[in-house]
Order: sequence, then structure tokens, then C-alpha cells
Amino acid sequence: MKFYDELDSIHEKIEDIIEKEQSTWYPDRQLSSNDLTDLEEVFNLLGKIINSEPSDQEMMSSFGTAWHDEL
Repeated sequence: MKFYDELDSIHEKIEDIIEKEQSTWYPDRQLSSNDLTDLEEVFNLLGKIINSEPSDQEMMSSFGTAWHDEL
């Protein structure tokens, strides 16, 4: 679980950076518009990793043939 805690910490730090940049007047920003867009994409992808849940198909396949044979 420590791995996900570290990812969550990074996710929160990225969110803080994005909020700071978005609340800063454009000429005074430290990140370019493209960099900010890339950072937002990383933030969203990292959020999906942290909060991911397996699909029904992934859950069914994790039980292997023993589960399948019992149907």
C-alpha cells in the first residue's frame, strides 16, 4: 500500500502546482501553456491509476479456468 500512498502524495503535489499556475496571471506563470496542459494530463492519468478498479472482464479472468468450469 505504500506505493499507492506515494503516488497519492505526488498526485496532490501536482494538483497544488496546477492550482498555483492557474491562479497566477498568465505572464507571471512559471510553466508554459503546453507544459501546464501536459501536467494536467499527467495529473488525470495518475488519478486514474490511483483510483482504478478492475473491469468485470478482468475480475472474471483472474479466477482462471476453475471459475469458468464451474459455470
